Amino acid sequence: MVKRLCVFLKAYLTAFALTAAFHAPLVRADYEDRLDFIIASVYELLGEYQLQLLLVFGLCLFIYWHMEEKEEGESRKGFSFLSSFFAFCLLLGNSYAQTGTWQYCFGSLVNFVRSFAAFWGYFFLFRLFLRKMYCWLEDRSFTEEKPKGQEKKKRFFDSHCFGKSFGIIMAAWAPFLILSFPGNLCWDVIGQIEQVIFQTGYTTHHPLAHTLLVGGLVQLGQTLFSSYEIGLAIYVWLQALMLAAALSATVALLAQRRAKTAVLAGLLAVYCLTPAYSNIVSTAIKDVPFCAFVIGYVICYALLLETPSLLTKKNFLAVFLVMQAGAVLFRNNGMPLVVLSGLGGFCFLFQKYQKKERLISFGAFFGGAAAGQIILLLLIQITGASAGSRGEMMSVPFQQTARYLQLYQDELEDNEREAIEAVLGDVGEVAASYDPEISDPVKALFRQDASAGEVAAYFGVWFRCFFRHPAVYFEAFFVHVYGWFTPSVSNAIRYEVESYDTIYHGGLFVNADKVLIFFYRYIDRISIFGALENVGLAVWGLFFLGSCQKRSRRYELLCATLPLWISLLVCMAGPCFTGHPRYAFPILFSLPFLYGFCLTAQSRGDSLRAVRRENC
Repeated sequence: MVKRLCVFLKAYLTAFALTAAFHAPLVRADYEDRLDFIIASVYELLGEYQLQLLLVFGLCLFIYWHMEEKEEGESRKGFSFLSSFFAFCLLLGNSYAQTGTWQYCFGSLVNFVRSFAAFWGYFFLFRLFLRKMYCWLEDRSFTEEKPKGQEKKKRFFDSHCFGKSFGIIMAAWAPFLILSFPGNLCWDVIGQIEQVIFQTGYTTHHPLAHTLLVGGLVQLGQTLFSSYEIGLAIYVWLQALMLAAALSATVALLAQRRAKTAVLAGLLAVYCLTPAYSNIVSTAIKDVPFCAFVIGYVICYALLLETPSLLTKKNFLAVFLVMQAGAVLFRNNGMPLVVLSGLGGFCFLFQKYQKKERLISFGAFFGGAAAGQIILLLLIQITGASAGSRGEMMSVPFQQTARYLQLYQDELEDNEREAIEAVLGDVGEVAASYDPEISDPVKALFRQDASAGEVAAYFGVWFRCFFRHPAVYFEAFFVHVYGWFTPSVSNAIRYEVESYDTIYHGGLFVNADKVLIFFYRYIDRISIFGALENVGLAVWGLFFLGSCQKRSRRYELLCATLPLWISLLVCMAGPCFTGHPRYAFPILFSLPFLYGFCLTAQSRGDSLRAVRRENC
């Protein structure tokens, strides 16, 4: 009886979560007396009779009854924290996406009760799904045994896998590259190109190596062919070739690990059909070569953690160092990604090496980053480039300060006001510049002449203000980052620079750019394509992958995901989510490979297999 009641309750809460409609909090002043307000609140809480809820309830009841009764032992445990986290992200994210605040969750008692009930509904649904998905993955083999003699025919991917994959990917992207000739532009790259062709003054605000590459090729097109457009097209195709090569390497590696044909074909399908890939490679932008190097870095990083003896392979180390240097040179956040993940990898393998090997591993994890930094310093010296703003990585605290000033500026003491103004300028202007969707307006106020002591004093004020009104800080933080964790938030993107006189970028023929804009704006409305390029869903996938490796005790594979976790932290520290999901492309583009890598990992022995059987 208790079991049936529990199933009934879970089914109803899940149906409620899937069908509940949230509204702005009721205002007490809109009602003549308290009783009317209470009646309206109860009515709002209970909602209206919905046939949809009953239908979903019946479906959930069937699912819970027939799926949970099959769970036994260890398969009934685990994923509770992850399910809670997903439910919280979904509810809070939807509130921010629709209202810009958390009022759908915490705006009133009615909304809190409604969101609390929906939370448990999502929790039970996610927990059941994650457990079933984990057991399904652990119960299946994703590799094929090596053929003996002529017993089995060679598969398509058994020979020249890299070349075949590269050709397939480029063939899938080619129509978009041709149609967008000479290439789509974003505002960032326009500024980089102008630094080279108009000598407006080099800066490290954008990666200097990328500025010299894209600007140099555009200038080369003008020099050789009297056409900036040809130079831009050369760059766009070059970056497409780089990313295609990195993705082809993932397929080739998994083929070497005897991944099943379905896995390899599925991976290629993701690369060819996901709109984000063809979209970004046809846009001149720093993220494409950066992602190519990050994918190569993730491949080497995962291999070294799984097989520490690769430390003795000179060719492997050379590739690993080049990937590190490329990641550092082609995006400013490449350095924290390589250094922090390298520190994690070095610590993980520390006990597996002797003293000499530890020194080599230290060089392997950090040598490429050091070389990249040296090259960057040389380029700065040669070009005389000015430094970028130190405030670039302070998006979150600056946003919190601006929001605090909007609400509680009058509470500041004179010395606190002076500390803030020493770093950001007039507090009134800071408050007026606050935009919850992007931190650039506030960051633009950062005073470059602010000393280290003044910055430290600012953070002292920032810290004290947090304890006065912590809710302001939490809300300003969540509105800044919710999009990275909420799959229900649309994040498709097409950079649309309306006009730029120096370089024509309207596409191969008149209105070709409008055709592409229409395609990329609406293709994600088809669920499967929207899911493939959904950043929030990719982040959830990263959390699930990490949880699976932890539960299976594959700690080397768990550590292999560290570069993606660092990328997620970089995204959260970035200027915004809205309109810029490209910051998460290292996660989106590397995650399919890491799933394949983990699923094809060799078993560590009978004890681990026994654990897997016990869990499922």
